[in-house]
Amino acid sequence: MKTMKQVARRSSFEYRDDRSRNLLEVFNRLFNAIADARVDDVLRLAVACPARRFWVSEERALRVVHQMERMPLPPKCNVLKREMYEEIFRRYCEARSAHSDWSDLRCVSSVVNQEAPSFYLSVSSAHAILVQEKRRCRIETLQRLTRHLAA
Repeated sequence: MKTMKQVARRSSFEYRDDRSRNLLEVFNRLFNAIADARVDDVLRLAVACPARRFWVSEERALRVVHQMERMPLPPKCNVLKREMYEEIFRRYCEARSAHSDWSDLRCVSSVVNQEAPSFYLSVSSAHAILVQEKRRCRIETLQRLTRHLAA
């Protein structure tokens, strides 16, 4: 009898829309400020700009922080994610020492809701996110226009 292979399912990222909007805002601001800019160059600058927050859920960050307390991240971990989690862990340790009465979740929540030094995205990922976000904005605009004309 054949057993079914377990398939990992990707969960929906709860901050996807907020992250997309934040990235689009930064991209548009840079693109408008730089004359004769190439999209890839502006994207490279945009992903290096500070983000409104760390774009990871509090629950995921807490799991990774607890793992990092026991052992370092695996060597094959994505470089950008590694940098992000190391920054979160560094800030978490600072929060724990400054607020010893806080729970681990409260410390992590405080940290991930702070401004992040960058988006921790590759240029290709940022490009895909921007294409999707621009498409979503166009569709919303068309829907608003259609509703307005129908009224």
